[in-house]
Amino acid sequence: MLPIKPTNRQQEIIAESARLFREQGYLATSIRDISEAMGMTSAALYYHFKNKEEILLEIMRLSLHNLREAVQTAVASQTTPWGQLRVALQTHLAISLEYQDFAIVLLKDLRHLSADQRMNVVAARDAYEDMWQGLLEACQAAGLFRPEVDLDLLRLLTFGALNLVVTWYKPEGKLGPEAIADAFLDFIGRGVLQPEGVLALMA
Repeated sequence: MLPIKPTNRQQEIIAESARLFREQGYLATSIRDISEAMGMTSAALYYHFKNKEEILLEIMRLSLHNLREAVQTAVASQTTPWGQLRVALQTHLAISLEYQDFAIVLLKDLRHLSADQRMNVVAARDAYEDMWQGLLEACQAAGLFRPEVDLDLLRLLTFGALNLVVTWYKPEGKLGPEAIADAFLDFIGRGVLQPEGVLALMA
């Protein structure tokens, strides 16, 4: 679906490193571990990347780029704010689960980048989240959300739920990615209380 799939040696190194960082941890994975997993020498690996941090940065950069491209494409196929939000949720989760190694490294290893590189990733992440903020604002402007709803908190709640799925999802589970995304959207839209429960709270 996305150019995150390796098509050359450098991309193969990125994909294999993402797997190792996820399984072993970034700090516990050495350049030698990566080169041995690739069946190449450390010197050959250094031809493509100058150090391990550069590989980590590229994993995160590629992950965010592909998420943004995929979600933008999906949103462009819809004509209503709710439809756009729905496909955005579905696409973000589908891509995150298809490339689970990348998603988990993006979530947990930002702290291992240097300050300058971390700022670059945070800026890219913020730009991606700004796109989501726009989707939520469009829903509110269309009268779908109550005017007092704090959209910043709603975005954080939504991202928190979506991103944690990659840590517990099992393909053999009872729900697939699209069904999970739709359930989250239903929680956002209709909540979880029965009508009589809402009345009881208001009494």
